[in-house]
Amino acid sequence: MLKKIIPIILILVFSCVEHKLFFQVVPDGSYQIEYKAHGDKGDLIDFDFTLPSGKKWTINSTLDELEAETYDYTARRDFKRNETFQKTFYNGDSLYFESLLKHPIKVKHSNWLFWETYLFEGRFMGRMIESKYPLVGEFLKDTEDPPDGWMREALEYLLTETINQSDIEWNTRPIITAELKNWIDTNLQSVNDSTLFEEMDYYKNQGIDIIMQPASPDLYNDMDSIFKTLEDELHITLDLIDDNFSLQLILPGILEYSNADSLAGDTLFWSFHLEDYMNDDYIFSAFSGISYPARQKWGVIILLFLFVFFIGMKIRKN
Repeated sequence: MLKKIIPIILILVFSCVEHKLFFQVVPDGSYQIEYKAHGDKGDLIDFDFTLPSGKKWTINSTLDELEAETYDYTARRDFKRNETFQKTFYNGDSLYFESLLKHPIKVKHSNWLFWETYLFEGRFMGRMIESKYPLVGEFLKDTEDPPDGWMREALEYLLTETINQSDIEWNTRPIITAELKNWIDTNLQSVNDSTLFEEMDYYKNQGIDIIMQPASPDLYNDMDSIFKTLEDELHITLDLIDDNFSLQLILPGILEYSNADSLAGDTLFWSFHLEDYMNDDYIFSAFSGISYPARQKWGVIILLFLFVFFIGMKIRKN
């Protein structure tokens, strides 16, 4: 059984990366983020979790060094009050947005004069693995004892979902669905994972030809784009199997709520990996506030004064 998966295990074991995200929010609501990554160069520069880049980031990297066993990448950036954080660091055009790992985060500061609040809310968007390819989910949970047919199930999903998302004519769709099912039952069903891994391009192209040939040529580009989106999504998910993430956060004021794993001093800590967001979103949130008793006291005094003043005015008019 293990022989089936040795090629994939070799790729994953030697491409482990540690990602660290550190957020520090200051009292005026602006915040700074520092991202640190350490690990294999190939996995650092691939697309499973893309590195921050661009003029707004201050970058320090050892990626240009030769013959190093592991590499480091650090990026820092300042964000303005209530400025939106990136859902993904990817800036290229070779991947579709739908395939990427999204990590929307917001830091919201509210100033109510008598008190201020700070809300930190973020998530790693779930990959919905078990609803798409359950056997892939089993494989990711135990790579040393993979279930039979997990790669076949993944390819079947990619082809079937391409049909589902394509704007195929109503009278052609049943024909394509039937031909794909027949090919899966008669050809793909007997192919084991080891063979499918070694000859994936061959079987993938066979399946694509089967679902495209009966369709209108006008749909070929759209169907090809849909398949690529789904395929890239699967590849990114598999590449994330050995990536570990940690997030640290410092908020101003008194902490009122958080779902952090731990708290040390004024720093909140979260630690997570693929199993935590392979299906549902992994959510991290925290809320803090600063109260101003002196302002509140003067506010009460002013309100009382205004109340007495208006009551007095009303009495005079009567």
